[in-house]
Amino acid sequence: MPRSSLILLLPVTLLLGACNLTGASTATPVWQDEFSGSSLDTSRWGYQTGNGFMAGSDYVAGWGNNELEYYTDRASNVSVQGGNLVITARKEKITGPTGSTTGTFDWTSGRIRTAGKFSRTYGRFEIRAKFPKGKGFWPAIWMLPEEPSPYASWAANGEIDIAEGWGSKPTELAQTIHYGGVWPNNVYSGATVNFPNGGTMDQWHTYAVEWTPGKIQWFIDGTLTSEKTQWWSAKNNPPSSDADLNAWPAPFDRPFYLLLNLAVGGNFDGNPDATTPDQGQMLVDYVRVYGMQNETGSAGPRPDMTYPWTPKPARPALSDGNLVYNGSFDWADTDPRVTPDTTSLSGAANSKFWTLYTSDGQVTLSNDAGALKADVTAAGSVNYAVQVRQDGLNIESGGKYEVSFDAWAQSARPMMLKVGGGQDRGYAAYSGEQPVQIGTTKERKTVTFDMKATTDAAARLEFNLGNAGTGPVWFDNVVVRRVGTAAGARPPAADGNLLYNAAFTQDATATVPGIPGVPGSAYWTTWSNVPERLTTAVSGGVITLNVKDVDPANNWHVQLNQTEVPLTAGKSYTLTFKGKASDAREVAVVIGENGGSYARYLDGKAALGATEQTFTYTFTAAATNPAAQLQILGAVGTPGSSYGLSFRDFRLVQNP
Repeated sequence: MPRSSLILLLPVTLLLGACNLTGASTATPVWQDEFSGSSLDTSRWGYQTGNGFMAGSDYVAGWGNNELEYYTDRASNVSVQGGNLVITARKEKITGPTGSTTGTFDWTSGRIRTAGKFSRTYGRFEIRAKFPKGKGFWPAIWMLPEEPSPYASWAANGEIDIAEGWGSKPTELAQTIHYGGVWPNNVYSGATVNFPNGGTMDQWHTYAVEWTPGKIQWFIDGTLTSEKTQWWSAKNNPPSSDADLNAWPAPFDRPFYLLLNLAVGGNFDGNPDATTPDQGQMLVDYVRVYGMQNETGSAGPRPDMTYPWTPKPARPALSDGNLVYNGSFDWADTDPRVTPDTTSLSGAANSKFWTLYTSDGQVTLSNDAGALKADVTAAGSVNYAVQVRQDGLNIESGGKYEVSFDAWAQSARPMMLKVGGGQDRGYAAYSGEQPVQIGTTKERKTVTFDMKATTDAAARLEFNLGNAGTGPVWFDNVVVRRVGTAAGARPPAADGNLLYNAAFTQDATATVPGIPGVPGSAYWTTWSNVPERLTTAVSGGVITLNVKDVDPANNWHVQLNQTEVPLTAGKSYTLTFKGKASDAREVAVVIGENGGSYARYLDGKAALGATEQTFTYTFTAAATNPAAQLQILGAVGTPGSSYGLSFRDFRLVQNP
């Protein structure tokens, strides 16, 4: 259940047949929760609450998946009853914090994890559970790496999805691993399997993963349903060669912790509809973890596999630079560039090189006077429920690209445009997921993007028409071409400092943001989970953060940030600054990823006192990151306390 958008797994039916548990006879119990008490055992589990997470100073709503629920630690959402853990999703209004503001949500639910309390490398992870049926319910049993991970951040550090259910497809289950490079260079592989013996998700089933060096196997009720023996993890971002690989079998050779949650809505099963009950319950009888005799063996040599940099024949651009073939829907089927395996759209003449994908949407396609007409008859529940696309675009790393096309509709409506990767690239969105508003008159639409991922000779242009109403939409004159070079990392300041406006003398402008209403704060930002708790001022080259009524549950509740800091993997850096506090306070000093799992290349502390001191830190960047961030995390002390933090003369340089 990744934190970035999860695209629908390609459906395959995979049953490997009844099979004895490979390690059950030699398994040794190492950790378990039988849920035999009257409430959740918080020595084993911790709650995750809210509707999202912080990405630097930005709040990512919907847990990166457009989910609707607001997770709570209330007994009405997470309880232990009758020997079972009960996670209840409820259709009810709730208002809660969403970053620096508050939001109101229509669903509540629960999400718990063992992070910081229990994690393990290898073994048998067994969970007996019962999932709810209903459109939009998304129950998940999954695993993430304990932090800090030596493999940077998601998904280079891995993810194991033991069981994910679609509430609208009760006979099917997803079993997946996520790996590869750091987002957006992550990939995944998995299987959509049927329950053995005609079972459904709303029955009790025993879900298990047996994880040993170089192999991960999934079981349902003792039947082996899928197996993975190929994956990889990259230490550079974007990865470009075998030299960028972490040692096999990374990332699945480090401790992972368990998560249990019941999401509602979002990119996996779509949003609830009129058939969805107002309440759904995920029941868990037990969670048991076993050591296995063969978990100490060798992973063997790295298996042969295909990587994003494995050479693929690139389809050449047309003479005008267009990477789209037949973008005007006027190529004859006898065109010499058409081969026997060239795709086309059923019902649409002159549509060679185009492809249609639908999930729960429906569309009728035709050629209307040289334009493609897509008459959506069932919108589906996700934007890719109706997807018209072209594969085989050669999108090169470091290029700036422009997508342009003519579009119009019978009734004004939105669509989602994306240039991205296929399954072997984890359906990465190189362009981002770009909303495009289509009107009732023919209009040229244009989107530009920088290609920051590894070159993809098999990229795809997607027109996603799902979940946005029905009726006809027309497309014509589709062009994707390279128009320049992507913006690179910003250069150091004139004095070699990688931090800009380190003396707090430069004011924000329309193109250079700063802290609103604070002169001298260009390139800097502050953030507090409750905005009224933090006021900021700059005077005489010193920035002061005045904090009142602090919430110290997490030190990141008060932040001073600078983003777009360029770092190179393997290089050594030194950070210095001067700081003091109104009374003794210890703050966190972090340089790391601005997004993903917020991997920290520097994770330090500064013990501030009433007398100004100079603080110095040296660290080595674990990954190349042209847009890392510096953070001072200052929510410290007893709840409700107030204090001031002052800083000046920040300097970050690469060491010789």
